[in-house]
Amino acid sequence: MWLKEVEENAEKDCLIMLVGNKMDLQDERTVFVRDGRSFARKNGLAFIETSALDATGVETAFQRILQEIYKTQTKKQLKNVNGKSNGAGGAGSTPSRGQSIQLQPEVPGEEIKKSNCCG
Repeated sequence: MWLKEVEENAEKDCLIMLVGNKMDLQDERTVFVRDGRSFARKNGLAFIETSALDATGVETAFQRILQEIYKTQTKKQLKNVNGKSNGAGGAGSTPSRGQSIQLQPEVPGEEIKKSNCCG
């Protein structure tokens, strides 16, 4: 199954979002929304439906995955800061309003390269 392959080849804390495309073709639907949501829920995945034709849900999908990445990185950074300063581990910590969180590439000094997805 594709999900097992992703889990075996991705980093352990990789965020996975199940994206159903072509929601504009309701008459040709082969997977129902409830089935997609159920599969995502059972496997701990985010789920959204989109239409690349008219861009419905595409921006929302990117925003949701970026929010999840931000939350994950924020928790990691706070845990590291709290763990180093007082040994508390930072479990359950949340950033205070206006607190800056640094998101950096995994390899120090490596720039994040911008590219188009298809060209």
